[in-house]
Amino acid sequence: MANPYHYGTPVSGDQFAGRHTELAVLENRMRDGINVVLSSPRRYGKTSLLSRATNDLLAEGAGVISVNVLACRDLPTFASRLATGAYSVRGGRWHRMKQAAADFTARLRVTPTVSFEGDSPRFSFSAGLAANDSDTIIEDVYRMLGELSAKLPSIIVLDEFQAISDLGVHLPALFKALADANPKVCLVIAGSKQHLMEQLTLDRGAPLYGLAERLSLDVVPEPVMSEYLRGRARVGGKVMPADTAARIIALAGPVPNDIQRLAYEAWGQAGRSVTAQDVQAAMASAVEHEASQYADLFEKLSPGQRRVISTLADEPVKEPYASQFAMSVGLATGASVRRALESLTSDELVIRRQGLYRVFDPFFAAWLKQTL
Repeated sequence: MANPYHYGTPVSGDQFAGRHTELAVLENRMRDGINVVLSSPRRYGKTSLLSRATNDLLAEGAGVISVNVLACRDLPTFASRLATGAYSVRGGRWHRMKQAAADFTARLRVTPTVSFEGDSPRFSFSAGLAANDSDTIIEDVYRMLGELSAKLPSIIVLDEFQAISDLGVHLPALFKALADANPKVCLVIAGSKQHLMEQLTLDRGAPLYGLAERLSLDVVPEPVMSEYLRGRARVGGKVMPADTAARIIALAGPVPNDIQRLAYEAWGQAGRSVTAQDVQAAMASAVEHEASQYADLFEKLSPGQRRVISTLADEPVKEPYASQFAMSVGLATGASVRRALESLTSDELVIRRQGLYRVFDPFFAAWLKQTL
């Protein structure tokens, strides 16, 4: 039978696990026009949550435009995807009507190029589009949703929003102004680079300070994740005892993607029942698959960063800036440790979780312990 676990890309359907409380909170805010800032570390399930909420709201008849900012190479591409999304919003007279493309473009103050994939039009703008014209397109799209919000929930979802300033340093302030001018349109901004999201939304003086309610994803509770793992094993025709599920979570947790990855490997190793021995073999296999990548990654670190991350792989640390820790990793002062940790954290190699600094990727941590 097909492996019942999935990792590496967003999940949906039966593979969506443990986020039902957050899903209900997010969907209620989207329906009610309340702006939301959604943040989480990478691989916590943010994009899966956004996708599920978006699909649920679309099924209810809401108007939703969803754009991954990081996937937009420049401002004209971003404007193009917003415009194409606006055309598909339910409630507009042009919705899914090929002959209505001209009516839709007439509502934009900057005329796009229109191409068709079957009956679905795509709207694009030249790479030479002026920044003020891009702003005009964004304003027009927001205005259209503002008009529709009187009769249906209207939502703009911008994933990986931390990249917005790369497209234009003025864009956060523009979205703040548009959100203020269209209070019934729900703006959902999400990002996985938490320090960048805080600079945009949470720090006093941030361009989007006070704009939205904050929703942060925490780890999925172990009992919920354990039941999910065991249920998926049954779907795949195998048995997973509770202690095996606990072992998977202990080795790969708490990030859902990493847990699913180890479960995937263990299910492939197992016979009719997934055992603790299968989990150990699965961890060794997963580390072996990534060994060359981990070696390249480790080589690129400075000597001080290598010593810090290797020590954290052995044991997470509560107070890494203490002189004792600095001495143990061969750095002169706590300030040197701070610089190393800031770089490692920015590169998402180290994370502070539950008061402890630790290696973010459990498979990289296992490689470090095994190799060094």
